[in-house]
Amino acid sequence: MEISQILAGAAICTILIWLGFVSFKAHFRHVFFLTKPNDIEIVIPYQIRLCRLIGGFFMIILALMLAFAMIYLEEPAQHLADLRDHSEESKTKLIYTAEQLNFATRYALFWISFLIVLLLLVTTSSMDAIFSWQYQKQLRESIAALKAFDLKGENSAERRTKNNQTSSINQQFGNEN
Repeated sequence: MEISQILAGAAICTILIWLGFVSFKAHFRHVFFLTKPNDIEIVIPYQIRLCRLIGGFFMIILALMLAFAMIYLEEPAQHLADLRDHSEESKTKLIYTAEQLNFATRYALFWISFLIVLLLLVTTSSMDAIFSWQYQKQLRESIAALKAFDLKGENSAERRTKNNQTSSINQQFGNEN
């Protein structure tokens, strides 16, 4: 493996572990009710926090799987690929040993499991996006309802006082409109 491949793989693993850890740590206490959230933290609904916690866990798993592949699987896989290329160039039939076939099976299963974990991460992120979209829609509807009741610019106590004064004046002078 070349130095550029090692550096790129290490950078990807580092970024994934950092993002996963930050996401996991930020939502762990709230999902498992270990702390009482303050007024600002209570805004994020439980489903969104759970999706982000699970997503952080999947990111950490993916980073560890990539690191494992770079350290333990890359060299034997490259050796098998070189054997195959050499047999194709020399036009000979390559016969794999039982150990090589066993490794090839484990290698394929590893990457299939990697893709499954990646699919789970994408699914969790999609669910997070859907829950966030629904929550934002709910907030927009609540704000629109507040604006419809004109609660934004006027205190409700002042409005009640003004309405009471108007109705008492109308009763005194007989104004029905």
